[in-house]
Amino acid sequence: METNIETYLENLRKIVESSLSALLEKIREESPLYAAINYSLLGGGKRLRPIFTIATFEANGNDISQVLPFAAAIEMVHTYSLIHDDLPIMDNSDYRRGKLTCHKVYGSDMALLAGDALLSFAFEVITSRRLTELFNEGTLRWIAHEFAEYSGIRGLVGGQVMDMVTMDSNDIDENIVLYIERRKTASLFMLAVRVGGILSQVSEEELKNLTLFGENFGISYQIRDDILDATSTKEELGKDVGQDKKNKKATFVSLYGVDKAAVLMNEYVEKAIDYLKPYGEKYQRLSDIVAFITKSI
Repeated sequence: METNIETYLENLRKIVESSLSALLEKIREESPLYAAINYSLLGGGKRLRPIFTIATFEANGNDISQVLPFAAAIEMVHTYSLIHDDLPIMDNSDYRRGKLTCHKVYGSDMALLAGDALLSFAFEVITSRRLTELFNEGTLRWIAHEFAEYSGIRGLVGGQVMDMVTMDSNDIDENIVLYIERRKTASLFMLAVRVGGILSQVSEEELKNLTLFGENFGISYQIRDDILDATSTKEELGKDVGQDKKNKKATFVSLYGVDKAAVLMNEYVEKAIDYLKPYGEKYQRLSDIVAFITKSI
């Protein structure tokens, strides 16, 4: 299974990369901001979030070419969040994906604007008139709302805000950590599978279970990231380590230590996979991806 899932992930990663590259070509000549956007968006990464969208859509018997614009847009939102997260006014990180962060190369002003542009570009992509040839307008409006909700104050931005305001706080508990991780990290995984499910016209109950799958995996993924931040090296991760401790972040590692955090991570992995079990082999790819990604801790 491991070899198969590695091949599957690599094949989809290449498909996502190709889609992102093609979309960026459309703006190459339009702005000096292109260089900073291209540097960050095509600068590596596992592309897990768009892969979740593609895998969900594919599991429902659909042609994955139809969902690529949405998958690419999710990666644009994710990359925008990383650019902003790395800025000196936020986490002040020097490295991301094995190379200097966007602001270290292009300056904080261009990095900030590159992030802004990627968020806007994501909405431009998913509201393209061309997509009305594949999906009805009501579904596309729903998808646009999903992007806004899960990337906004109720999702990604809301989690980032709480992450910032709880730094150096002595009043941290599990509920606060979960609030941050559900929004800051899990929100885009929830969005990813919801987009695949909505475009596939799954039932309300199935969409709910997909959402809970994305939520629990997202929490486990953030716990994994926090453990690696505490135990790995910059060379292994390709980014700065020890950032959570330096910035006094509210995490399960800071709350309980590495060992208990690892136990919690595995519990959330099991919860995530449980939400897919009612559908038999249908979402086996998603279950296999989750097991593969989290096996190393």
